Amino acid sequence: MHGIGKPSRGRQPGVFYGWKIVWTGILGMILVYGIRHSFAVFFTPILEEFHWSRGNISIMMSLNIFAYGLMPPLRGSWRIGGEPGPDAPGNRHSGGGHRGVRLGGELWHFYLLFGILIPIGNALAGWPIIAPALMNWFVKRRGLVMGIGQMGGGLSFAYTML
Repeated sequence: MHGIGKPSRGRQPGVFYGWKIVWTGILGMILVYGIRHSFAVFFTPILEEFHWSRGNISIMMSLNIFAYGLMPPLRGSWRIGGEPGPDAPGNRHSGGGHRGVRLGGELWHFYLLFGILIPIGNALAGWPIIAPALMNWFVKRRGLVMGIGQMGGGLSFAYTML
């Protein structure tokens, strides 16, 4: 019997915490993938400022996609701290890479930072980490939640319109 002032063991009123994880994941994906998806917007300004060839600039994006593709299986096998979850090292890699690119002046700076460091951070903080976190919070509506969670990837293309 529940007395006044004692917490009940049933469902607490309010929003299920898993939905907060979903919306945080969407925001995270918008931020993590928005810059990569806006590369085409920066292509011409980089070309004009540094006078590098189109091929050399394109290698940056190729390295980015390649490094990103290698990281999720590795991160999935690390299982840092038990279950996979949003990863602070990923945010530090990605954020540090973005800050560094701003100061870069040589082609190899961009290869290292945008081509390797940033995609490692994206893989450690993006969908490969968000998806398992969402799956751990939902059983009944897992398909719906995964679909809603992917909205962040689609909305990340909005960066090109800003």
